[in-house]
Amino acid sequence: MQKLMIILTLTILSFNVLKAQNEKLTISGTVYNEITNKPLAGVYITNGSRGCQTDRKGVFVFKNLPKGKITLYTMYYSTFSSDSIELNLEKDTVVNFKIKEISQRLDEVVITGTRTKKRLSETPILTNLVHANEIKKAGSVSTLETLQDNIPGIVVSPNAMGNNMRIKGLNSRYILFLVDGERMVSEGAGGNINLNQIDVDNIKKIEIVDGASSALYGSNAVGAVINIITKEPVHKFQAGAHLTFQKYNTWTRKINVGTKLNKLQAYASVFNNSSDGYDIKDGAYAAKYNNWGSNLKLKYKLNKKTDFNITGRYFTHETFNPENSIDVMHSLNEKYTIGGALNSSFGKHSIKASVNYDLFYDFSVLEMKNDEKEEKSHASYTSTRLLDNYKISDDFELVSGLEYNHEEYFSKKILGSKPKTEILDDYNIFTQGTYKVFKGFDIVGGLRYTYNNKYKSAFSPKLSLMYKIKEWTFRGGVGSAFRAPSIKELFYNFSHNGAFQVLGNADLKAEKGMYYSLSSEFTKGPFNASISAYYNKISDKITQYYVVKKNALDEYRYKNVSSATLKGFNINLSYILLHQFIIKGNYSYCDAIDNSTGLQLSSNVKHSGTISTTWNSTIANSPFSLQMSGRIHSAKLYQSSEIDSSGKEIITKDESKPYSIWKLAFSKPIRIQKHTIELSLKCDNIFNFKEESFVNPGRQFLVGIRYNFK
Repeated sequence: MQKLMIILTLTILSFNVLKAQNEKLTISGTVYNEITNKPLAGVYITNGSRGCQTDRKGVFVFKNLPKGKITLYTMYYSTFSSDSIELNLEKDTVVNFKIKEISQRLDEVVITGTRTKKRLSETPILTNLVHANEIKKAGSVSTLETLQDNIPGIVVSPNAMGNNMRIKGLNSRYILFLVDGERMVSEGAGGNINLNQIDVDNIKKIEIVDGASSALYGSNAVGAVINIITKEPVHKFQAGAHLTFQKYNTWTRKINVGTKLNKLQAYASVFNNSSDGYDIKDGAYAAKYNNWGSNLKLKYKLNKKTDFNITGRYFTHETFNPENSIDVMHSLNEKYTIGGALNSSFGKHSIKASVNYDLFYDFSVLEMKNDEKEEKSHASYTSTRLLDNYKISDDFELVSGLEYNHEEYFSKKILGSKPKTEILDDYNIFTQGTYKVFKGFDIVGGLRYTYNNKYKSAFSPKLSLMYKIKEWTFRGGVGSAFRAPSIKELFYNFSHNGAFQVLGNADLKAEKGMYYSLSSEFTKGPFNASISAYYNKISDKITQYYVVKKNALDEYRYKNVSSATLKGFNINLSYILLHQFIIKGNYSYCDAIDNSTGLQLSSNVKHSGTISTTWNSTIANSPFSLQMSGRIHSAKLYQSSEIDSSGKEIITKDESKPYSIWKLAFSKPIRIQKHTIELSLKCDNIFNFKEESFVNPGRQFLVGIRYNFK
């Protein structure tokens, strides 16, 4: 009998424990607007892959939650910040949230300007930020469109060497493009990079640092650094697909999958973009194309202080000849990227050792030989780096590093009549310290030493200051920059289809620059405004000039000119109106002069700006956004100096039409438990602007659908 009572007691206790473990609880509450103290409808409350939504009165009820530690997050498809709370759930609980509207993501962490993590509002290096949510609301279908929507003064000029992008007077050679902090190899003679290799859906954010950043990044960081940071998984399991269609049989097709476990994170995506192209009468031309791309990111946590990362990308871009073309071959490019990094922290040090390899192939596809591929050239860029972030105290942080870069270019014809390989190497040591003198006043000082196998030694110092007082932030800086001539500028030697000769110049000097900047920023509640001015003096500026020959092919040659001066200012404004409308606008003035001729640098746009108004609201308790945005440019200036056969200099001045391009984008997400379906509609180039120098087919309509599972 005693044994029976013991068994019965243990059975009851076990049943009660099991019941307690399986007991499902409820969290309820209300989400309020922190500024107006009014309830918000349509806010998602999530826990892992599960969630619920607030009703018209801002009330939510989250059922069937297990006992124990739990974290809730708020998510609203609008201009509101996110919030979270950690609970030790023992019984049914009431939780209220207060979230506020933001016109700028000043609490967002950025890294590009200092190579250390800092909030946007606290970095002494002026940084512009474009977030994935802004990309989505604008209906952007490419990385280039995203940059054009957010950076005034971008000019894209198609030529035989690809799409050359200019920002505030400087072309692609002076803009350093990074993906997750690593360089991409240039693909064309003008330093061009096909940004379609980066799937816009895979972008987490873009950080843009204006001005000279050679102290941290070396050559090419003369005009700006654009760092494209890609997504990582945030859920135990997630997957998605995205499909868009617009005129000229233009499709984008994308899928992605990811997982985030205790020690392992993995994210992979595949995309295909294709179009029949267009040939607009008295307007632009774009070839038929087909792109394929993929991306892989792996992260494994060895322990609490050490993790290992592997990244890989593949991209192929094929362009086709128009109908009735006499060409018997067309172009095919392939791009491979692989990299790895080991991150470890101990004491006050955080160490990162990384290597990244970027390889680009240029092929001709022989249409009369069963589309057999024939290699024309390939280029590669290898970067190896050791970085140490030493947090000496709460007020002093030092980042130092060693870096080796190896650039290689092989061509069968471009470097001469015989196949040839050219190599450039550089070795670097750099350091930069951030010191908080007192609350609100920070100083950043940096220095980089570079040894180039052709140009020997170069020093790049930099100094930046930041002072904050109440709603005001003031920043100022001075920095030197250098750019070693590219392999193509040095060693080009080829005849362009018998039409003209392109010749490099092995005696070119490295360009050097001094950059000065001053900015002021004011933030109060929903209003943010900033103004920044800059002065950029580049000595030994490399330019290409045209030589007319009497009895031989005309020539394009490279030379150093005395200098170039770029000066201007930027104004940025953003404001949240009536808690639903966010208004953003910026204006840029740039005067870019070749001091040897007194002419504007080719394709410079003196006046440019962007403007957008986004309406964030709800339909049936579910959020949506409607955005009207525009890009406004004064004329592109084409001013050049040519030397005729008698040695006489001929000055030509021409310009395009000024233009403004407007678009309307609508986005509506619908969330059903773990599933989100999002519809997007867009009318691009609403007023149907067309011009030969402007690469756009006129008014287009886009429809897209996105699906996500979390």
